[in-house]
Amino acid sequence: MSLTTENKLIGGASVIAAGLLLVAVRLRLNFGSLVDVVDADTRHALNVPLLMIGKLAITPVFLIKTCLFLILLTIAASFVRRALYHKVLARTSLGSPYRYAIARFGAILVYICGLIAGLESVGLNLGSLAILGGTLGIGIGFGLQPLVGNWVSGLVLLVEQPIRIGDRVDFNNMSGVVMRIGGRSTWVRTYDNEIIIVPNSDLTSHRITNWTANDPKIRLSIPVGVAYNCDFDQVRNCLEQIASEHPLVLAEPAPEAVVTQLADSAVNFALRFWTIVQPTDNLRLESDLYLAVLKTFTQKGIEMPYPQLDLHLRSSEATLMVASTQGGNPMARAEA
Repeated sequence: MSLTTENKLIGGASVIAAGLLLVAVRLRLNFGSLVDVVDADTRHALNVPLLMIGKLAITPVFLIKTCLFLILLTIAASFVRRALYHKVLARTSLGSPYRYAIARFGAILVYICGLIAGLESVGLNLGSLAILGGTLGIGIGFGLQPLVGNWVSGLVLLVEQPIRIGDRVDFNNMSGVVMRIGGRSTWVRTYDNEIIIVPNSDLTSHRITNWTANDPKIRLSIPVGVAYNCDFDQVRNCLEQIASEHPLVLAEPAPEAVVTQLADSAVNFALRFWTIVQPTDNLRLESDLYLAVLKTFTQKGIEMPYPQLDLHLRSSEATLMVASTQGGNPMARAEA
């Protein structure tokens, strides 16, 4: 049976911990306590209080233990998140975005509970941190407000899930696929394979178009203009046949061509059809349909007019100057 990377790391850490324990026991048996090995001046320097929080003395040894505890707590939270996502929730019918949100909340919960338990274990009264918390709150209100706002917005995105990993979104003249939803920002991969890092607060305070929020099917429309002397039934049948023959256009609902406007120079149609949202964009599909329309209209003699303007002249008493190169006289008079 092959071992995963996590199992290898856990096994290695266990072996190292067991080795250190054996070395500690050996030193204690042969040389007394490990503390006795350390120089007295060094022990004194490591236990000098740097500051006091209530009755708790903050020493260099305490800081070292705190750093080790935070590192182990971070590793434990990360392990819980991966185990929930890949092991526990993978056996359920939940989708990947929901598993990601639950696993992330589980990791945050483990980290917060472990932090509270660690503070209580060292004898720190959390009530004594009220003044420090008030000072920190003022700092958050002024300097850290954007950071806290982005973090809270990240929680909102994970709970409400207006966007999920893999969704295709349009936002602030940018289109792409959501790749990652973090605590502070969200990663969006554009169709040019660029990663745009968007602050979470922008996603919760601005309008976003989510193409795949409920259904991967979308309806697109392309405009087509024809001349007034065309057979409009033929035009409508040609447009609907062109769309139905494309492999990316869905048969149900069926494509339809409708008249949208009687313009000055043309009768404007709209070819509306349903398709599945593509991993990139749908410009290739629209390009294929436009090329097919041009080819079919050319074969069937259907005219696509240019903008034109009819000029009507009424009888007038005014004299018109007409340019002429005949008879050596460049200008000639003409009575209207």
